[in-house]
Amino acid sequence: MDFFNAVGEYFESIGADIHASYDSMWRSRNRANSEDKRAKSASATGIVTERDAALRELPRYVYELGARARVLDAGANGIERIDDAIGTLSMLKTVRLDANALTALPRTFTNLVTIRTLVLRGNALKELPNDIGNLIALEELDVSDNALTSVPKSLGACLKLRRFNASANALSTVEDFECLGTCVELEEIVLSKNKDMEGCLPVSWGCLVKLKEIDVDGTNVEGVSKEIFIACDALQTLSMRQCPRIDKATLKATEGFDVYEAKRQNKHDKQLLSRVLMDESRLDERLPPNR
Repeated sequence: MDFFNAVGEYFESIGADIHASYDSMWRSRNRANSEDKRAKSASATGIVTERDAALRELPRYVYELGARARVLDAGANGIERIDDAIGTLSMLKTVRLDANALTALPRTFTNLVTIRTLVLRGNALKELPNDIGNLIALEELDVSDNALTSVPKSLGACLKLRRFNASANALSTVEDFECLGTCVELEEIVLSKNKDMEGCLPVSWGCLVKLKEIDVDGTNVEGVSKEIFIACDALQTLSMRQCPRIDKATLKATEGFDVYEAKRQNKHDKQLLSRVLMDESRLDERLPPNR
């Protein structure tokens, strides 16, 4: 009886192995067919959609698109590196490589001078290319949730930049962002959750007349230059919650704060008149409590 049981178990094992091999082969074939379809679609439309595709690298067809590529969305994968051939995608407008495992960008990346939107959130980047200022068409840059300790001064050459997010990195001083003072189209600067970042918001930001929001929550920022309050006519939100070095009374005594406060209050009055439901915490100036 034991003999027949052993033989039965043997054949069951073989059957399971065959089934597993067949299943793996079938999945591989499906992935290949699916990639082929996406490649044909990308060739026709210029739009690469490889989001959440369990990739470790970009498929070869992406690099072969050349100037036909307009949008590259390969977020939520496990991509560890980008080939230098990325530099041949010379007409890209949007690049989304968020939630991958990138530690650096290839040297040719800054050849992509037509990029308007660049999302690199949630990688392991330790630095940005020194010549990132070559991306002269850039309007939105999101490098949040990485491992950056500084940013290149050439970032100031991105004169069309409107939204910049470098939250949740390892930045140590807000003075590194003095260069943003030349990006006169900027509307939003987010540097929150850089817990070791010190210094006062730069004087040069006073040139940013379109700047609407500054967010430095959860940092060690110490103050705000009066030029920001005086000259940033569009500024309506200054978020400085959980900033232990900020003294609210001193900040309110800074020249120009009363002008900013009037604009902020006017914005919230309009929201209330429009019957926008907001909790009480959204109605303050998002500063730390009095000390």
